[in-house]
Amino acid sequence: MNRLQKLPEYYKPSVYIVEDNESVRDSYVTLIKSCGLHVEAFASAEDFLRSTGINSCGCVLTDYQMNGYNGLELLKNMKSAGYRLPAILVSGSLDSETTCCARSEGAFAILEKPYSVPTLWETVITAILNDSQNRTRT
Repeated sequence: MNRLQKLPEYYKPSVYIVEDNESVRDSYVTLIKSCGLHVEAFASAEDFLRSTGINSCGCVLTDYQMNGYNGLELLKNMKSAGYRLPAILVSGSLDSETTCCARSEGAFAILEKPYSVPTLWETVITAILNDSQNRTRT
């Protein structure tokens, strides 16, 4: 958390959670809010794409397997629309081909379930710092 205190004053990140399982989504929201970050949660990739703009800042935390667009399709849509948000893809089982495709579509990180809370938190912090740095360079 201390690393986030170094963010520029004007940079107000959000963690965008895209997860179709309501109990998992609620757990992510509780965890991220408890760390002092702003959270917006969506039940589908389509809801996220309809409700956010390409200039949104922070990071996306998305499940791979969802109803409607899966996490990989979300990454593809974000890329083609011009989103600059780093995306963290979470999955219980990704094969090497899907992992490679996710990286080529811009996945900032891929977390395999089960993962520890500190691993998740460190990945979210790193993604937000990366987003902040990329925005100050352009």
